[in-house]
Amino acid sequence: VFYLFTDNYLSTTAVKGESMTPTLSPKSKSAGIHDRVLLSRSFPRQNLKRGDIVTFWKPHNPEEISIKRIIALEGDTGPDGSVKIVVPHNHIWVEGDNWTASRDSNDFGPISKAMVDGKAL
Repeated sequence: VFYLFTDNYLSTTAVKGESMTPTLSPKSKSAGIHDRVLLSRSFPRQNLKRGDIVTFWKPHNPEEISIKRIIALEGDTGPDGSVKIVVPHNHIWVEGDNWTASRDSNDFGPISKAMVDGKAL
């Protein structure tokens, strides 16, 4: 029963690395302390909004999960001022809060909502 609940409804994940600092795991590099985030796993792709923090399967390494903030939704113009990017249907634009240490949509483009695995509560 516990496995069913954590696998399908709620789970926690450690935020490793610096891509979401200072919001999450601000002491990750200096002290090796990782924040844990409570995730909704039931219908994580529904009602996504700008500012939501989501976990998703990495496009460049689909065996791994990443955590980032949603910056733009389908139909929005991407944040890159030099090139006009329109986020396609059923896609989102995600970025880390620490742009100097983040591999995100600025590197791999918009991601499909189908890759979203959880939404932070």
